[in-house]
Amino acid sequence: MPSTRIVRRIRHDADGLFALVADVENYPEFIDLISALRITKKLSDTEFEAEAIVAYKMIRETFKSHVTIDPSTMKISVKKAEKGGAVKSLLNEWKFHPIEDGSTVVDVVVDVRLKAMPLEFLLREKFAKAAVHIMNLFETRAGRTLPHIGEKLYDSGPELKRLGLKAEGLV
Repeated sequence: MPSTRIVRRIRHDADGLFALVADVENYPEFIDLISALRITKKLSDTEFEAEAIVAYKMIRETFKSHVTIDPSTMKISVKKAEKGGAVKSLLNEWKFHPIEDGSTVVDVVVDVRLKAMPLEFLLREKFAKAAVHIMNLFETRAGRTLPHIGEKLYDSGPELKRLGLKAEGLV
């Protein structure tokens, strides 16, 4: 099962980054791998199901997910919807940790298995690179829409340790 974890300090406030990631319907505007995305069922103010069309070269697949947004813990969780489309299993979790200089440590875990084995093998080979690409796209979007906070060379090592995250895990 392809999985990866990305830990990154981003020079924007946690609330703004949380809102950016929670606004899933705007993903096609800045994530080149997503050609369409829509909320298909609103379950509550903090839970919904969504359908995304992911396109890469000649491959085009539909993925259905269940999204839980928890502002109190600054966590967004995504799992496979009951009828998940091309997804056999999915766990995607975003955690936003405000740090002392006002910037944010973002901790993202993605673990996915696809129903189609050829796609699964293709995904395994490029999974970590694609995850970093998507994180870069989120950071670029944040840079265009949110004010920069904190010093570029801020040493977040002690705060990463306090959060139980490893500095060498920063991507």
